[in-house]
Amino acid sequence: MVRVTAILVDDGEANLERCVASLRNQKNVSVEIILCGGPKTNYEFAKKLAEKVLGPIQGIGKARVEGILQAGSDYILSCDSDSVYDSRYSAYAVQNLREASAVRAGTILSLEPQSGLGAVETLGSWWPLIPYEFALAFRRGAFLQAGIHKLDYDYERADIGGEVFWKLWPRWEPRMIVHTKFPSYGAKVTAEYLPSALAGLAPVAGVVGLVGASLVVAQS
Repeated sequence: MVRVTAILVDDGEANLERCVASLRNQKNVSVEIILCGGPKTNYEFAKKLAEKVLGPIQGIGKARVEGILQAGSDYILSCDSDSVYDSRYSAYAVQNLREASAVRAGTILSLEPQSGLGAVETLGSWWPLIPYEFALAFRRGAFLQAGIHKLDYDYERADIGGEVFWKLWPRWEPRMIVHTKFPSYGAKVTAEYLPSALAGLAPVAGVVGLVGASLVVAQS
């Protein structure tokens, strides 16, 4: 049976047990779970669920990279504890990774009732170019060869998704299905600052409009 390693990042999610159960229930694949915890993780409980528990580690990217470095398989599933994975998720990931360096789940659905922003992000998550870390799988050897583990993850929210996308070019696999909590941190931040950014562009748009109007008048 094929063996994969799920690198599971957690920081006290209530959904942790359900997430682990979904990874244990993978068909035709043996899953080793390395749980990378943060300051809010319940470590006594975590040790009952995973083969290996690391932490506490400050920072998502640092935690994920540490787990990858200790993985016992070349097939890596990058997971988050607020997500639930379809029973054939790993099998489809392995099928792709036999030919490619990385793959990205192409079907990302909401785990629970959500806000309007969450609904919008659910629709946007189908776009293949968004490198959600909880929806990626890759070959450990390719990850290390690309040097992604050597990058600076000092910022607490820094993670590996963008680097995996640009350096390993994940395939988009719609048969890989994952349910997760929306809106994500990134969507919340974008929603918070987008109105201010648009307001900041208003004066620029006004100047451009005035210049354009002046040119039209000058030519008439």
